[in-house]
Amino acid sequence: MTAAPVPTDARVPAPADPAEVRRLRALEQLQLLGTDREERFDRITRLAQRVFDVPIATLTLVDEDSLWFKSAQGMPIDRADRQASFCDRTVALGGTHVVPDALADLRFASSPAVAGPPHVRFYAGQPLAGPGGLTVGTLCLFDVRPRTLDAGEVALLQELARWTEQELAHSVEMDRAREVQQALLPQHPPELPGYRVAGSCQPAFAVGGDLFDHDLVDGELVLSVADVMGKGAGAAILMATVRAVLRTTVRDAGRARAGRRPEGDVLTATNRTLLPDLQRTGSFVTAFHARLEAATGRVRYGDAGHGLSLVRRAAGGVERLAGEDLPLGIDADQTWTEHELVLEPGDTLFSFSDGLFDVLGGTYEALADVARLLEAHPEPDDLLRAVRALASAAAPLDDVTAVAVRRVPGS
Repeated sequence: MTAAPVPTDARVPAPADPAEVRRLRALEQLQLLGTDREERFDRITRLAQRVFDVPIATLTLVDEDSLWFKSAQGMPIDRADRQASFCDRTVALGGTHVVPDALADLRFASSPAVAGPPHVRFYAGQPLAGPGGLTVGTLCLFDVRPRTLDAGEVALLQELARWTEQELAHSVEMDRAREVQQALLPQHPPELPGYRVAGSCQPAFAVGGDLFDHDLVDGELVLSVADVMGKGAGAAILMATVRAVLRTTVRDAGRARAGRRPEGDVLTATNRTLLPDLQRTGSFVTAFHARLEAATGRVRYGDAGHGLSLVRRAAGGVERLAGEDLPLGIDADQTWTEHELVLEPGDTLFSFSDGLFDVLGGTYEALADVARLLEAHPEPDDLLRAVRALASAAAPLDDVTAVAVRRVPGS
């Protein structure tokens, strides 16, 4: 059977009805128009096609003058005019709409898809609610034979529509979560004379459990990279908590007493605060946390099960930094060791999450690949561009996060 666009009559005028304007705004919030088809929606339309034994089943988003087929079985096109279509009528009715025989219905009998291929005779549509409960589209069934739905079948169509609405709501929530998470990450590197700094985080999904931070505290550069076990929204919530606790601990340490608090003690205090939440959620966090004294290039750092930090020396060679201590969230009595190194002019410090490790193969040899990447790109901005390019090409299954700082040659 050759599919054809949903039948249409005349152009839909620009909406003057305030309710339609609100509906279109709700549709816009989904940010799904013109996007590729997704398996989570295709799963629903495949099920509808099979369960109702119809040749065509669609998830249709209805904008001002177009029908967008976010998912379609038996419908080879992605878009059609809205005009006076079956879906347009379903949106207007705001409830289940069944047309047993379109050829016998004066509203649709002359439509191209009824009078010609694919010769639609039966239609059933259920409105789909989006943000604010406003109708943003329809879940539709089409058949080439006259038929109807009994009460049980109508209830099933409505149940499938509720499933679809949950997926639509998930899109809005994830978009908002992505915006919030990106806002929590540093927007610009700090300006520290004699140094160049860069950081980047690419979640594998809409949101992720990695974080990086770079900030000036009491005239010194504080750097952090952390990775919450897990992915998705749950890891993202914990990530925000880890960031807040780590930042607060760093600042409270300076106010609490004169002198400098060892970075190992910062991780110890952070663990003490986070431990109840991490244990309740069955999670843990690996972290690299460092403080750079600009005048001398001295870096004091602690490593909580992270172990993925390197230093490229201007004189030649790449060193891996020590990191034998446990992650955060495992042991209430655990303490963390402070280590030291000195960044000489031309040296680059690079700390990254295991997402980059996985992109490069995930084996021990991948560490050598990261070292070569660092040797080839000593400048932080260039290095992070190379990391993002690798992540984009590989479509990683884990977040890819990194932060780098270089002491400018001659400084």
